[in-house]
Amino acid sequence: MKVCRIIPALDFGGVEQRIKLTAFGFKDHPEIQLQIVVLGKGGRISTELEGLGFEVHTFCENFRIPNLRLLYRLLDFLKNQKPDIVHTSGSEANFHGLLAAKVAKIPVRIGEEIGFPNHGILWKMIFNLTYRTAHSVVGISKAVVDKLVSLREIPAKKAYVVYNPVAIPEYSEISSILKIDKEDNFVFMVTCRLVPIKNIDLLIRAFSELINESKNTKIMLWIIGSGPEHKNLEDLCKALDLEKHIQFFGFQKDVFPFLKQADAFVLPSLSEGFSISLVEAMLMGLPSIATKVGGPSEIIEDGKNGFLIDPGDKEDLKSRMKITLLMNSNERNRMKEKAVKRGQFFSLNSYVGNLSDLYTGLINDKRVGKK
Repeated sequence: MKVCRIIPALDFGGVEQRIKLTAFGFKDHPEIQLQIVVLGKGGRISTELEGLGFEVHTFCENFRIPNLRLLYRLLDFLKNQKPDIVHTSGSEANFHGLLAAKVAKIPVRIGEEIGFPNHGILWKMIFNLTYRTAHSVVGISKAVVDKLVSLREIPAKKAYVVYNPVAIPEYSEISSILKIDKEDNFVFMVTCRLVPIKNIDLLIRAFSELINESKNTKIMLWIIGSGPEHKNLEDLCKALDLEKHIQFFGFQKDVFPFLKQADAFVLPSLSEGFSISLVEAMLMGLPSIATKVGGPSEIIEDGKNGFLIDPGDKEDLKSRMKITLLMNSNERNRMKEKAVKRGQFFSLNSYVGNLSDLYTGLINDKRVGKK
């Protein structure tokens, strides 16, 4: 079974990390030959995979919709390679990859939505037509699938939920950049791209009030990630006189040294399709606070293995942070055990098994050849 995965880019990020894990996961499935097509530029992950002998094809094209040259190149590639399955991920890859695969008469065509689409009438029509060329459309959570169905971009019978894979290293050295003496500080941590939808400004304001109300100066917030909001968030910290309590570490290739030293994880996004970073924190045993909008509500059982908050409610967020801060060791250990157990549900083996079942089922489905 020859599977061609098509993605927009392969440098860093959730989609890219998932492709990397997929490649490693399928090493234990010799019946599946995986090739990866990158529409745009490669980067750290593509270089790493190529160095390990994985088949990666980088097109270095502008993948903005529509690119007729890219469509033609994909069509030519697929006609020559003749994969059994084309599996695209992300809007740009879905549009160009599924259309090219349809014209190339690839037997099985799978699209994948990696977040909540925010489409107007025209784009709903475009993706409704695009997804008609697919035999199945994967969503990274039930919330994403429900959104696609509610927008009428796909019928429910085409939808298939495959949760993102999450894996933690067996051992991770303390990063050289992390030269902080925690002493007896309680550390909240967030790791994400610094963009408005991640709602980090609300987290900073809630954190400021938590310090002022509890009169506890032994609290810190670590912000891991980069993005266009970085300067605005730093300015907010200065305005609230939080420079001694909040540290920005920028993008980190390996977040696990930070997770190993933190005491709690917070992700107050206005919307989340899934959240690999949340599951990583849970697997590391951290009490976690996350938005109840989207995928995290399928990961966390509120009050048992973590906490869910209304991302528009600063008081709700502050209250949950205070509860986490004041938990005794027994409460913390109980939550840790349940968090780790839930995190294991999203293992790489489960992900690869679910994908393999989907691929095999569609290949064996006699109806595929009639679509």
